[in-house]
Amino acid sequence: MSERIGLRETADFLRTHDDFLIISHANPDGDTLGCAFALCAALRLMGKKAKNICADTISDRFAFMRKALPEQEDFEPKTYITVDVADRKLLGSNNEKYGDMIDLAIDHHVSHVDFAKLIYCEPYAAAACQSVYKTIKELGVTITNEIAACLYVGISTDSGCFRYSCVTPETHRITAELLEYDFDFAHLNYIFFDMKTKARIELEEQIYREMEFYCGGRCAVVSLTTEQMQKVDIEDGNGVSGIPRMIEGVEVGIVFKQRGTGWKASLRSNNSVDVQAVCSVFGGGGHKKAAGCSFNNMSLEEAKKLLIGEIGKVLE
Repeated sequence: MSERIGLRETADFLRTHDDFLIISHANPDGDTLGCAFALCAALRLMGKKAKNICADTISDRFAFMRKALPEQEDFEPKTYITVDVADRKLLGSNNEKYGDMIDLAIDHHVSHVDFAKLIYCEPYAAAACQSVYKTIKELGVTITNEIAACLYVGISTDSGCFRYSCVTPETHRITAELLEYDFDFAHLNYIFFDMKTKARIELEEQIYREMEFYCGGRCAVVSLTTEQMQKVDIEDGNGVSGIPRMIEGVEVGIVFKQRGTGWKASLRSNNSVDVQAVCSVFGGGGHKKAAGCSFNNMSLEEAKKLLIGEIGKVLE
């Protein structure tokens, strides 16, 4: 039985437990990793044992986050936490081993599916890193420059560098406090929002050349095979989800990525289209303007037909 709790109860739980394993979602982004490294560092500074894992490879762009962690000997975990994980199935290969063992989930998705014993979820926060920041403050841990950098990247990447509608006054207040610390935020902004590898440029070229339009041009669709994705860094692959919605007149952008014998769809919307509601029809979820779902054991054409058909109903 799951129980929703608040900030104080979350801090109390962390104070009274130890030997933490912090688990990020598969296909990791800045928010799940920023949460994991920042929380892990804070717990170690409290004298507790903590480490974090992820089912998939972490992009070299996040290598700086490891600097946040004080050295610590290995240990056998006793307390299991997920960060920025809306559904246990998003744990990837870690789901089978740890999915039934999660003691605490810290999240910010409105579509959060209760799977942990305790859940601290702020569905209208721009990033889960906002909740982790407040948790660390509630614990009374002195935030280091390195922890601040992890949290900043989590918030800035999940909010599209503060451009998305999920951004609130609290988002800016927390970010302003983080900028009081000594880390090179301008360089981090370059790495995550401006810098592009040659492989990413070539992938974008393919995307623009092969993009398809439906619903009178109001829906743009991109399809990427496993072979195409293997040629780029994982973060380069994550970064293409917002490209289709950048086209003038497009209200919903979809990026299909091949996953084994099926396809994973990442949706981004402009204006009032609720893509979380669309994805929920297919067992997915996320946020109102950024969500995803999977089509297992299905051809690309079948997945397109189902998803575009559902979007067509919304755009009518």
